[in-house]
Amino acid sequence: MTPDRDETLLRQTLLEGLHPTETDLWPAVAEALPAGEKRQKRRTRALRLAICIGAPLLLAAGALLGRVQFTNLRTNPRPSFAPDKNTGYAIQYDQTAYVLPDKLMDSLLAHYNGQPDADGVPPMHISTSGYNVPSSGGPGGRGYDSWADLTEATGLPLLQSGLLDSATPKDAIYWNSALPEPPPEGSEDWTEQDFVLYYNRLPLSQAQPAGFTVLWSGTSDYQMAPAFLSARRKDKLDNGYTVELMAETMLATIDRPAGTTDTQHCIYFSQSSGYTWDVEEYTTPSGIVVLLPRCTSNKSPYLSSYGYFEQDGIYYTLFVHPDEGWGPATRDQGEEARAVLKEAVDSLVPVE
Repeated sequence: MTPDRDETLLRQTLLEGLHPTETDLWPAVAEALPAGEKRQKRRTRALRLAICIGAPLLLAAGALLGRVQFTNLRTNPRPSFAPDKNTGYAIQYDQTAYVLPDKLMDSLLAHYNGQPDADGVPPMHISTSGYNVPSSGGPGGRGYDSWADLTEATGLPLLQSGLLDSATPKDAIYWNSALPEPPPEGSEDWTEQDFVLYYNRLPLSQAQPAGFTVLWSGTSDYQMAPAFLSARRKDKLDNGYTVELMAETMLATIDRPAGTTDTQHCIYFSQSSGYTWDVEEYTTPSGIVVLLPRCTSNKSPYLSSYGYFEQDGIYYTLFVHPDEGWGPATRDQGEEARAVLKEAVDSLVPVE
């Protein structure tokens, strides 16, 4: 419909009572027209502003600010938020902007500028391994000896898990100094290959079971600022399954004050055009609503081994897999993986 003759004719038809109801339909119809859509978006922004003002109160009360939503892109192709996608599935979720502690923020900024921070910690190269990995991001990422240490350092209300804390920690993140590393004593007689082997081993020698990467973006004052923080842990359970948990937090910037909420989305398996999906909404004992997509057209268990949820404005992704690999794909193995998924999410509780 064009905003000129066709729209005028529709409005005239509705207002002159040529439809079979006495209800004035024009206000509702107008919202769907291009100009009405803009008005609706302005109202949405105003509503979000009101939510932002109340966000600290909601967070203090431990309220769930939003719920993740599942869209099957095969049966609902090319949604407005992903007009170029028609396969796989999309997860939409709300995020809330958080402020990091001043000391950590100063450290991130120093590392972005290629300098050691106030404690002498150098900027680091970060890499990750596994299936459920965040973007490598930019300078400022780092590793920790535990998820609890990471939570304390960031000041974020990350969910905790006694089950995962009691599991065997695995290497979730690798790092080495981004500053030139002096060769060790006795390397005077090394060959070029010796040096290559030495420096290639450096990240592996500094692997840790928890850590985060940082994604940077420009701001209106022409500065770079940390925009998103992706925290990650990786643990092996006694049943042989490895659990990879990632928490993505939106960070406050000069253009996005603390408490601001925003809706994001991610597309999964977008190239798998033959796959069909349904989704289970699973509620944990602590009230977290987790989306568990299930592939209905392929029995590969890894396709149905992901979980997605939001808590306190932080977006979580969970993935489980046998430590030794999947082996022959069976439906029973997929159901076993989903049972492990539910066991893992059931163990998550707010930080005390």
